[in-house]
Amino acid sequence: MSSTPQNRREWVETLQGPLKLPERWHILPHEMLFVLVMGVVWFRVGWSAGFSQSSAILFFFYTLSLAGVILWCQLHPSPYRWRVRLGVSLLLSALTYFSLSTAVPLMHNPSGLETFIWHQDKALAQWDTAWLGDWPRRLMELGPAAWVTDVFMACYLFFFYYIIGGLLYYFVKDLNLFRAALVGFGTVYALGYVGYMLMPAIGPLEEMGARAGGWLTETGGAFITQRTNGVDVFPSIHMAASLFLLMFDFQYRRAHFWWVLAPTVGLWISTVYLRYHYGVDLLAGIGLALGCVWLTRWYVRSRLCAELEAECADHSRKAHVQI
Repeated sequence: MSSTPQNRREWVETLQGPLKLPERWHILPHEMLFVLVMGVVWFRVGWSAGFSQSSAILFFFYTLSLAGVILWCQLHPSPYRWRVRLGVSLLLSALTYFSLSTAVPLMHNPSGLETFIWHQDKALAQWDTAWLGDWPRRLMELGPAAWVTDVFMACYLFFFYYIIGGLLYYFVKDLNLFRAALVGFGTVYALGYVGYMLMPAIGPLEEMGARAGGWLTETGGAFITQRTNGVDVFPSIHMAASLFLLMFDFQYRRAHFWWVLAPTVGLWISTVYLRYHYGVDLLAGIGLALGCVWLTRWYVRSRLCAELEAECADHSRKAHVQI
């Protein structure tokens, strides 16, 4: 990573020197998707509830922010600017998740009526029965000892370690691998948010109630309930994101893959056991993850990837010579 004085120079060099647009724009697939998704949310909320609505203004700001940081990085690309750019895309993804709690109801119920008729839980429950029989429901209705539920809650909470710690490793160790990981990981979230908009649902928890368990179940359940956006069921991003990272680790970080395999499988089971997801949500998550693995493999063999790696390597050589 560039030294601190070099980082300061990069922030101001655009203002001090002549503005020269790049000959070739390097925009990653997940960035294009995020700009499109956030733009669609802005338009849908604005069309339904008015463009002066705070939610519409927020998504317009998100769209401009991502476009702006892409432009800033493109003007003078460097490893430092790329880390900022990729970090901003992750930040905007997280902000989008929480902002959908207001945006999705405005799309489907702009008048604010006290109704949940626009939720798709009934359809998802019917798909469960048609495609998977009664096994998801039976798993939701199991009544084991409290410690078993605590174990599954621990597996469910393991997701937060994996998406933060798993990506942080690549962020620190290898910019090229981090960028490749974000192509797939970011696409998982961008397309997952499309599912939230098209098939908004609360999940079986609303009908069946929360699981009874020990201290971890009670504390973890309260933490999750306070931070859900209320429409995050189909597809299961818990399944899609963790499966994608698991397959990425299998290729690039094999030792970590074996360490996280068991808790990740427990995570998948826990999503249904704890009544947060229907079985079909997991099927959709698997399909989404496999599609994003294919996209990532396409990217690492693409001209785009080769040019970006060469660009960053060239900048690092020049910075080393200056030092």
